[in-house]
Amino acid sequence: EADKQVISGSPITRDITGEEFYSTIYAIRESTLEKGLIWVGANDGPVHVTRDGGQHWQRVDPKGLPGGGRVDAVEPSPHQAAKAYISVLRYQLGDWQPYIFKTTDFGKSWKRITKGIPADYPVRVVREDPDREGLLYAGTEYGLFVSFDDGNQWQPFQQNLPVTPVTDLKVHRKDLVLSTMGRGFWILDDLSALHQSFDKMNASEAMLFKPRDTYRYRYSTFGGIAGLPGPEYPRPSVIVDYYLPDKTNDPLQLEIFNGENELIRTLISTPDSAQKKSEAYRNMATNKITYSVNENLENKKGHHRFLWDMRHTGAWDKSDNRRYQSGPVVSTGEYTFKLKVDGKILEQSCQLLLDPRVAESGVTLSDLKKQETVSLQIISLLSEARKLADNTEKEIKKWKDKTGMTEEEKARLNKLKTLKNKLVNANGAYPQNMFISQVSYFNSPCRF
Repeated sequence: EADKQVISGSPITRDITGEEFYSTIYAIRESTLEKGLIWVGANDGPVHVTRDGGQHWQRVDPKGLPGGGRVDAVEPSPHQAAKAYISVLRYQLGDWQPYIFKTTDFGKSWKRITKGIPADYPVRVVREDPDREGLLYAGTEYGLFVSFDDGNQWQPFQQNLPVTPVTDLKVHRKDLVLSTMGRGFWILDDLSALHQSFDKMNASEAMLFKPRDTYRYRYSTFGGIAGLPGPEYPRPSVIVDYYLPDKTNDPLQLEIFNGENELIRTLISTPDSAQKKSEAYRNMATNKITYSVNENLENKKGHHRFLWDMRHTGAWDKSDNRRYQSGPVVSTGEYTFKLKVDGKILEQSCQLLLDPRVAESGVTLSDLKKQETVSLQIISLLSEARKLADNTEKEIKKWKDKTGMTEEEKARLNKLKTLKNKLVNANGAYPQNMFISQVSYFNSPCRF
């Protein structure tokens, strides 16, 4: 605006930093659909658009927008060239209303779209999801909002985000990345469920959402633990989202199959009682399926997120908590998830992709398959050795307190003790590593 094109701080002392200059372009973005289609917003209110790379500009301020506000964000739609969004801040002028406008005709007309956002929640940024048209995210002075119908209705999307100004948003590889006024970045991993929820979801039926294709990757997750420096990375995993209209009567069962339709992992939710627990265990045992109870596989009402660690079933262990845990990492390819909900089976598939950094180092799919084969052989050997050690210990306990043993029985007991000593490390500091420890060492994670 002409009345803003003055020297800041005049007439007594000029502003040295230039922070308070107006008539400055504050937001600029080019359309991803049409070359040369550029939207700009200034920090004193005007909105302009060009369709020829800046040779000619047209002022297209929304008629319902009071002047003088800061156009904090412009957002050309990634789905329609003629559609765009703007968000405007006016709280510096004492106006705390939310201002989001949408155009579908290159700015000739605008519609204000703020229904559902409180009247005193200024909006700093609005973005449209590149993978689902009409899915909008708005960053306000007090957190995050989402719209599934192109802005006709908004609802809070705060999750575990602190109440803080959200200064910018970006959807990157189906993750929602946002910055805050607290100089922090937050990431909501995997928006796949949002892309599917309102298209296919029936609130009265259970639903398993299709997981996004995921890179098979590894990295250290020890940063931030026990005072160690470094970021607290989430563990490498495939995100499996599902919805339950009510709490299930039976424990959930999740089966994971590889591309050859081989069952590689079975997990069940934590049963609610000893009776249900025994039933779940017995049903599984009848089919001779090795499985793990995982408390993160919840069977309560609502939307749930389960993280599959991209691993096979682990080795047998006499401890219920460690049994079948920490199996070898699977190879790349297609994997199918079957979720059993009260007798109904829900099914979805996704691809595990080779980490491009690993591929660049020369590792091939054939290498991964060979590694997987050897790792499964090691797991099988480790299970057999642990079961043998456990049975041996039980036999020793039965015989060691018996009185009046014959020489033959004593010889059998000594053989059992000798076998145990070859399988299991002796007690004490720095014992010699015996067979099970040596096999466990081979089961340690490799680097690709």
